[in-house]
Amino acid sequence: MKTPMQELIDEMQKSPLMFASALTLIENTRMLEKEKEMLAWVWLDAQVAYQGDEYIKPSDPTFDEYYEETFNTK
Repeated sequence: MKTPMQELIDEMQKSPLMFASALTLIENTRMLEKEKEMLAWVWLDAQVAYQGDEYIKPSDPTFDEYYEETFNTK
């Protein structure tokens, strides 16, 4: 699954009609990074809530592992 921002960037790269300017793509890529940062905070809050005592085990997946697996960014 891709995030909405990833889908938008992919579509813009496929279609010259949608690709108004390189600046638009750069801005959207910046927004994608901002979206990832927000997701990281939500993920951390969820991990803390799940563990109950703010302890995340070393065996738990990291946010980057979760993000790459969930959103197929590679």
